[in-house]
Amino acid sequence: MTATLPSRRIARWLICLAIGLLALSAIMVLAEADGLERRDISFTHAGNTLRGHLILPAGTNKPSACIVFVHGSGDMPRDAYGYYESFRRLFARKGWCSLSWDKPGVGASDGDWRLQSMEDRAAEVSSAIDSLRAHMGLDDGLVGLIGFSQAGWVMPKVANKRNDVAFMISVSGAINWMEQSRYSGRKRMEAAGMSEHQITAEEHADDAINALIRSDASYEAYLDHISRVPDARPMSKAFWGFAKRNWRTDVRADLRNIDVPVLALFGSHDAYVDPVASARTYRAELSRSAAPFFEVRVFDQADHGMMETDDIKPAHQGLDAWFMLLRIWFGGDDIFADGVLESLSEWIDRLEQEAA
Repeated sequence: MTATLPSRRIARWLICLAIGLLALSAIMVLAEADGLERRDISFTHAGNTLRGHLILPAGTNKPSACIVFVHGSGDMPRDAYGYYESFRRLFARKGWCSLSWDKPGVGASDGDWRLQSMEDRAAEVSSAIDSLRAHMGLDDGLVGLIGFSQAGWVMPKVANKRNDVAFMISVSGAINWMEQSRYSGRKRMEAAGMSEHQITAEEHADDAINALIRSDASYEAYLDHISRVPDARPMSKAFWGFAKRNWRTDVRADLRNIDVPVLALFGSHDAYVDPVASARTYRAELSRSAAPFFEVRVFDQADHGMMETDDIKPAHQGLDAWFMLLRIWFGGDDIFADGVLESLSEWIDRLEQEAA
């Protein structure tokens, strides 16, 4: 006898719960064994209390340098579901601390990230740096930024508005909102096996929605439009507002104004950000900037998160998302493509030598 639909759902839920508990146990064991000290932190921005943690090398009460993590898109907790751990350990080996927090409305933080513009996000990061310096004992020590995907629009704004950001590390940084949306949509459809004719039709439908966004159409107008599209799943009202606030976002001008060292990493198999066009843009704009030095690298067989892969496809939904999380939870440093962490470590060494 086959299982009924509710029974299958319950079975899937129990499997997910078991995997989650197993992963939590593994992370707790690794956290105890890695020799890092974790301190709870909080700061206030735009009337919201944001909570996260400061990761310190074992036995270090007052590090001379700290790196601030800037999240990518979506509901992202302070540790990005464990993805940040390899980076934190690398920075700790250099004697640096790491600061990260739950996005507004995620985990223990108040607010709603969907109500933010990229300028709002930059102001939030700036508030975190102020708190780090004022209340966490860093004083005038070295502070840098590392960010992922959407953070590529946020970090340059922070670096250009402050005089105490020492460097910026961008991982799969996006260039232009609309260009990125077009690229990721096409890669999603290609991975699903859609024909070129089907992809062209879907892109035409997306163009109609983008036209509504550009015209500042109401959510009701969007729902009316989408109701005539077969099998369409409308975005939430909050995300509709988020898209309307941010669709003009483009990093080019901010990159031209950068005056700190920059490391930009891209993966050849990125399904969200065009690695070739993005790397080319970073090189072109940073060449026109006052950055003391910069490096732009594209790693073979690396995905959006710089993890090793043979496929170019999204991995944030369904079973693909669970497999990705399992890799992160149990794979350690080995999940990354060849040379990624080594390149990051070497660049930090150069940064410290230049600073000295």
